[in-house]
Amino acid sequence: MYLTVADVLATPGIQAGDPRVRAGEENLDQPVRWVHVSEIAEVAGTLEGGELLLSTGIVAVDRAADLAAYVERLRAAGASGLVIELGRHLPSLPEPMVRTARRLGFPLVELRRTVRFVEITEAVHSRILNVQHERLRFTEQVNRVFTTLTVEGARVDEVLAQAGALSGHPVVLEDLAHHALAHSGTTRPTELLRDWESRSRLAAAGAETTEAGPERWLCTPVGPRRGRWGRLVVPRTVSNPEQTVPVLERAADTLAITRMLHAETHDPTLDAHGGLLRDLLAGQVTDEQATGARLRALGLRPGRTYAVLVLATPSTTTDQALLDAAAATARSQGLAALTGITAPGRVATVFSCTDEPSALRSFLTDIDLPVGTIATAATPTTRLAGLSAALTEAVHIADAITADPTRVGERDLYRSRDLGARGLLWSLRADPRLHQFVELQLHPLLQATPAALDFLRAYLSTNGNIADLARTLHLSRPAVYARLTRLATTLTRDLTDPETRLSLHLAVLAYDQTPHDTPPG
Repeated sequence: MYLTVADVLATPGIQAGDPRVRAGEENLDQPVRWVHVSEIAEVAGTLEGGELLLSTGIVAVDRAADLAAYVERLRAAGASGLVIELGRHLPSLPEPMVRTARRLGFPLVELRRTVRFVEITEAVHSRILNVQHERLRFTEQVNRVFTTLTVEGARVDEVLAQAGALSGHPVVLEDLAHHALAHSGTTRPTELLRDWESRSRLAAAGAETTEAGPERWLCTPVGPRRGRWGRLVVPRTVSNPEQTVPVLERAADTLAITRMLHAETHDPTLDAHGGLLRDLLAGQVTDEQATGARLRALGLRPGRTYAVLVLATPSTTTDQALLDAAAATARSQGLAALTGITAPGRVATVFSCTDEPSALRSFLTDIDLPVGTIATAATPTTRLAGLSAALTEAVHIADAITADPTRVGERDLYRSRDLGARGLLWSLRADPRLHQFVELQLHPLLQATPAALDFLRAYLSTNGNIADLARTLHLSRPAVYARLTRLATTLTRDLTDPETRLSLHLAVLAYDQTPHDTPPG
């Protein structure tokens, strides 16, 4: 960022001259590209714009000079301002010069004490060169960052995160319908995305990077000139456009190139949906207002009841096909749905409805699911703040069913009740009494090696059948009996007792579905 007239006036060399601003106070933020000493009336033809002129006032005392025209020529040539040193030959600035400068808003400064212009120019030029060097280094950094992102085919949120970090401002990607697809920055979504669509429509911008709207948003189009599909927006007045504009433009180029190169896998709208779903799953969005703001910014409207569906496929190679099928089904049914990939092999869909069971049946009837895909649904929620827990529930059901291949294909849609004891334990996962029960039942094994717990798990899964257990573990029966004896000794329990096996089985199921540290090995 260039120095301004105000920056130059604040330097020690100028301050030594006791400066007084006589005109153009409102434009002291004009950038100064260079400081130039001049004593000729026709200096305008030697300027390129952005120069701050220093003068001892020779032109001002020339009776033949048209001082009003002199100031007008300086302004027309793009000079940033004029600084004149007073003295015995020039006790005060001529009134025509001051009057014209005030009319034009042209910065005019008088120095009431003698200064050394060479010291001023050396100091200011040194600072200008340093600033230009920093700008060059910053430009190189911006080019390096976004070139790397382009080569790597970075996600939208990665590009926006870098744009926000480099510019120092929140950055929002929106589509042509003024729906906010993604955003970066630390500003709260409720504040950043408030009434987004209506505010965005007021900031109409053209085909180039411009400031637009009553809030002076900085906007950069995204996409090839004949195929614009969105724009990047800094939804606030930017104080450093020299730094922010190149960042936005490089980010826009990266997004456009990435989409062209990966057209089949990079749909910004679905990427935005997936990002919000992943944030909900991670517990990063639990506030009713924040969730509502992000949904409305995406063009989705809150409803009375929300259906939460997770589709799980055994092969991650079908993720994109599954996502496209879910999004197409939602569109064909006129659903304002939030659809995205939450993890490899997992596609989630959230939409508002009045009759959740009927809505899910209709959705699953119309969708073309890849072979082996299972569908799970959480308990419907009536509050946006409940979506995080509902998504977690639906994902847990999917994980539990896919972990037991014998259960896959039993029904078209799985709910918590279909998990049996697993569903009960899941609903009690936050109860400290359940954790205490697990510790009491499995404590000796949790202090031992992982192999001991794995053996108990295998024993329980075969319902205590020694022949099946030996076959599963590829061991002889004597070896299995020896291990069972050691296990019973470690637990000080009778493993042949049905109630003991039930207690241990419940404890193992609860332990397996709760995040925990790996036992020491």
